[in-house]
Amino acid sequence: MTVWVGRYAMVSGQVREHGPWLVDRVRRSEDQELRVVVLAEPTDARSAEFCHEVAEAVAVLFARESLSITGGLLRALRQAHANLAEWNRRSLREHRVAVGVTCAVVRDGREVLLAQVGPGVAYVREGDRITRYHTAELPAATPIGSPDPIEPLFTSLTLNDGQLLLLTENAEAALGRHTIENALNAGPEQALAQLFPHTRGLTDMNAVLIADLDIDEDQIAAPLDFEEDPEEIEGREVAFTGMDDIPEPPPVRRPRGWKVLGSGEDGGAPRPPLPSIRRTRTVGGRGNALAPLVPWRTVALVAAAAVGLALLAWLVLPGILSEDRAAELDTAIAQAEAQLEVAATAESADSQREALQAALTEAERARALAPDDPRIEQIVANAEARLAALDAVTNVENLERLVTFEGTITAPVQPEELVAGGNALWLRESGRGRVIRLDPAGEAEPVEVYRAGETYGDVTARDPAAIAWDASTQRLLIIDAGRSLFAVDIGNDTAAPLALRDADEMRSVAGIAVYLGNLYILDPDGGEVWRYLPAAEGFDSERTGILGGVDLAGSTGLAVDGEVFVLDAPSLRHFVQGREEEPMLRGIDTPTETPVGLVEDVLREIVYVADRGGGRIVASDREGEFFRQYRHPDFIDLRGVAVAPDGTALYALTSDGISSFPVTPR
Repeated sequence: MTVWVGRYAMVSGQVREHGPWLVDRVRRSEDQELRVVVLAEPTDARSAEFCHEVAEAVAVLFARESLSITGGLLRALRQAHANLAEWNRRSLREHRVAVGVTCAVVRDGREVLLAQVGPGVAYVREGDRITRYHTAELPAATPIGSPDPIEPLFTSLTLNDGQLLLLTENAEAALGRHTIENALNAGPEQALAQLFPHTRGLTDMNAVLIADLDIDEDQIAAPLDFEEDPEEIEGREVAFTGMDDIPEPPPVRRPRGWKVLGSGEDGGAPRPPLPSIRRTRTVGGRGNALAPLVPWRTVALVAAAAVGLALLAWLVLPGILSEDRAAELDTAIAQAEAQLEVAATAESADSQREALQAALTEAERARALAPDDPRIEQIVANAEARLAALDAVTNVENLERLVTFEGTITAPVQPEELVAGGNALWLRESGRGRVIRLDPAGEAEPVEVYRAGETYGDVTARDPAAIAWDASTQRLLIIDAGRSLFAVDIGNDTAAPLALRDADEMRSVAGIAVYLGNLYILDPDGGEVWRYLPAAEGFDSERTGILGGVDLAGSTGLAVDGEVFVLDAPSLRHFVQGREEEPMLRGIDTPTETPVGLVEDVLREIVYVADRGGGRIVASDREGEFFRQYRHPDFIDLRGVAVAPDGTALYALTSDGISSFPVTPR
């Protein structure tokens, strides 16, 4: 197998095979070949025009280092950072720029060293596992050019029939995690084609796929020459501008409104030129007839002194440098071990995760100094194992399909919500505005109990807006878009209207819940959760606001057990007696991306959230601590989640059906 690199870019709204923010080179020597892929990403609009120059500089500097791959890459990134930071220091504030860099160095077609600084994201598919790598909330989040030192995040990977996807962050936001995972699961020859339709509306972006695949590439990487005359290298000016030995990149096409800084368009003063990465060698010309005689005696004495100093340096400096290197190695390992100790004593999962990531960063710094030191692998293995425990991923192995909509329910079916109760599953769908009762055992046929446009009693039903199971009366409650309330009793196949006082005064309905016979209605536009006490035939009682008016814009789900839980993407909010507590799902590896369903196992005090964007169902205790996430390939299009009354199973609602799987309480 050999390494294959595919890519595409959007440049000023036009699709290109190779964008200006990407540099792809090959470094060849007698004993190995390295593929160097550098993707830069601007932190703001004015930084965009520098991305190619920064990426090219990192590649060129790396090619000229004789250290290990990690050490060479670390030095190249730090040199580029020092250069751009110095340029920023000499520039006006409005001219300062910063750039994120994601760099992958591939050796032998499979071994990959991934380095990340600042914005940028990478996804790795190894077997059935897909992992996201990013720098958010880590020391590596500091971009190149910022006033602070950079601490690159290094990750060692092996692509055994695997894939590495590099993306700009705006591309990831447009795609969503489940779309990215679906594309990677489709294989390297299809992945980019599946991503493109979702990103064609972006103005500027890049996607690069590196795979262990033995096929020809459309575009061959240019070589990086590093076996040059030492005097040429010493004297050459390798700056962010004017590198004559590098092919011209495609032109940068800026979106409308982006100005070329220093060109007069921005109305500011011209900027100073970028400084050189390497010091320019001054070469003097030959003297002329009017020049004074050369003081050869002085020259001889100086030369002799220089030889003596060189001999002294040859004898002494290697030992000093070796001692410094050993001391730096011991310091890095000690700091990594200290971070492991911090993680062991930290109370919160977030603090543990932060310390473990810091330990990995220090371990990679140590690896750059001594790649074969066995202590490093022990630290990395320890930290990664503890991070995996914190991630708490459970891959669902025995997912059982209960209902497939096609061929079972009359199309079109647009599933919106699922509720369990009364030995049945209740599906709310918007394709025809229906509520359908389903048998979890699959023995009985689906029964349509509600449809928009039908008349129940003297009330004409509209599209159902939310449903909830009332355990106290053993019936399903339905509220429609017109704020009319209906109930379906066990044994009945049709809905009946219920009283709901002053319902037309509510500004919106995004969800309902029932607890101890009381009805709770989520009104995001009104900034309230309303409580109705049961009265007469329904809820003909004064409603009470229990939150006191808060910002609930965008809220989509509600659960109540005396306390109130509101699904407000991307967070899960918790209210006690009208006072908001800390956000839920504390300690989760990545926040929920597109939460679409909320349900609580009240008896076991477990809250479940269906996260469509993350392709998972996450679990939290009632106090807000995340403790488990369930994953399965079928969770690519979750629409909701329900829990069995005894808490032993979860029901996953997707676009094409309903499945169940057993769960174990914490």
